[in-house]
Amino acid sequence: MRIGPMEIGTAQALSMALAVILCSAVVTAQQPAAPRPPVGRPVVDTAAHDRGRALWATHCVDCHGPQARGSDNGPNIIRTETLNYDRFAPQPGSVLGPFLKKGHPTSSKKPSASFTDAEIADLANFLRQRINDTMRGSPIFTVGDIVTGDPKAGETYFNGAGGCATCHTASERSLAGIATRIPTPVDLQQRMLFPGTGRAGRGGGGRGRGGPPPAGGAGAPAAPAVDRNAITVAIASPGAAPISGVLVEESDFYVTLRDADGVVRTVRRAPSTKITKTNPLQAHIDLLDRVTDAQIHDLVAYLETLK
Repeated sequence: MRIGPMEIGTAQALSMALAVILCSAVVTAQQPAAPRPPVGRPVVDTAAHDRGRALWATHCVDCHGPQARGSDNGPNIIRTETLNYDRFAPQPGSVLGPFLKKGHPTSSKKPSASFTDAEIADLANFLRQRINDTMRGSPIFTVGDIVTGDPKAGETYFNGAGGCATCHTASERSLAGIATRIPTPVDLQQRMLFPGTGRAGRGGGGRGRGGPPPAGGAGAPAAPAVDRNAITVAIASPGAAPISGVLVEESDFYVTLRDADGVVRTVRRAPSTKITKTNPLQAHIDLLDRVTDAQIHDLVAYLETLK
């Protein structure tokens, strides 16, 4: 078969294109992987942080103090829901911004709704660093004596207003011996306030875990233990059998779960679909919004007696 000029030109073009692709692949493979930020410690833009520090000193320091840990005029905001959601947001300020746009008092009397998006991002970077500085492993973190509360007051709060005893009983989620299992008070306090630290999602999602994988053949690894702190979801749709399982992922349009058989199912959200989520750690999340520093210290002092 005779090959004409057009076919030869096409073959040459394809060969050159293939060579370019292969060269690009080699160059890409030789590029060092970008360093990944430490788990639980979001990266802070240094320049934005410094601009945010100046804004903080002008508009916020009188109430919340130089480190955002409170003053005589305002509360400690390091552990607030807004800041901890914003801290892990892809764009610094995407959660803090809407909060400020609703209106919040400032030391300078400047309307918080007038902060620009750039100013909000700078403040968010400043506050991210303040939270990072409170974490173990931070260059300025020091473990002090945090067992300064009243154990009796902590026990009263645990069994009363704190609502802790409704979940932690002698037979369910018992805390007997907790101070022996977690011997460092600062770790005990961290686990109490943020029991889901290191899990996917705030408050310990346990997302994607908890349901056993499909059964394997001989020699297959044993199924992992069920995560009792995993967020579960139940879905009821008209004309369909209800389904439930461990929450894997959700968006504005879909909910994905893993059922008890290890099957992953995705359901499209609809007005007629009822979706019920259950987070076993929700009580800890809710506690953050109302517990005071004094009550935290009292609770830790009480838990330290449970050897």
